[in-house]
Amino acid sequence: MFLDKIDPPPHQAKYSEDDVRSMKVRRQQLRTDWRTPIHPPESPGENWRIVLPFPNTYKNAFLSMCEVNAYAHEARGGRLCIFLNGTEGDDEPPSQVLDWIDIVREPVAMKDYLAISFALDYEREGGNPEKEQTKIGALRAQAKPYGSNVATAETKRAAEQLAQYCVEFLEKMTCYGSADCVVAMPPSDPAKEYNLPRYLAKQIAAQLKLEDMTKYVTTVEARGSLKGLRLSDKLGALVGTVEVKPKVFADRHVLIVDDLYQSGTSLNYCGYLLLKAGAEKIFGLACEKTCRNDDNVGRG
Repeated sequence: MFLDKIDPPPHQAKYSEDDVRSMKVRRQQLRTDWRTPIHPPESPGENWRIVLPFPNTYKNAFLSMCEVNAYAHEARGGRLCIFLNGTEGDDEPPSQVLDWIDIVREPVAMKDYLAISFALDYEREGGNPEKEQTKIGALRAQAKPYGSNVATAETKRAAEQLAQYCVEFLEKMTCYGSADCVVAMPPSDPAKEYNLPRYLAKQIAAQLKLEDMTKYVTTVEARGSLKGLRLSDKLGALVGTVEVKPKVFADRHVLIVDDLYQSGTSLNYCGYLLLKAGAEKIFGLACEKTCRNDDNVGRG
């Protein structure tokens, strides 16, 4: 008699290239625009419940980090509703749940196709382009020289600080705990000597004792920046430029690291290629989420 393989959370849904092409990312930071995620019973006999903007990322994070009796389902409007079973009549929800809410209140959660997908923070406070840069946004700007600019001592100091923030975040967010290797999002121009995602991946792998498998996900054809393209054109510019080495990712739980999350096309396409190559689960971590999914480009 053969037993089905036990698949503990976080769970990874399969998705296609067409899914990435039509993807419309949503993002949420509980601290700034979803301030009341936990709700007491509305009448006797009912349980405490958590209501969150969408199930993607949040559901997997909860199931991975909270060992409580709960029922999670997608409610009206696409929201995630988690009923905390056995809490009827309790004055407060379980302390473990309150601790979890405190942890996930700070980062930006993404509604995309990865099992877990967070950014440390927005580029500007609360995702509002009229507000000041966040600490993470300012560090990323210092840590990533553009064009012909070369990396300086200040660049590398900022990159070191970003890497440390990433490591501290991953240690706290135990939903990433089953990741067994790290990959940097492959650059548009592989000829550049310094690349921030590669630097971050190397530091994260070293500090968390994970395998750095960046060399197996490569840019095989230089491409222009996706930043200036319409949303509908981004995937077309990416397809065929990234290659994943066959077989080496079989059954692996891969953490993809990038410095910037804009539309999510690059990260989710890379995740798709890794799943196609045999990876089992894909986790995404970006330093910064832009204020919009199509910053500085025409809508499409």
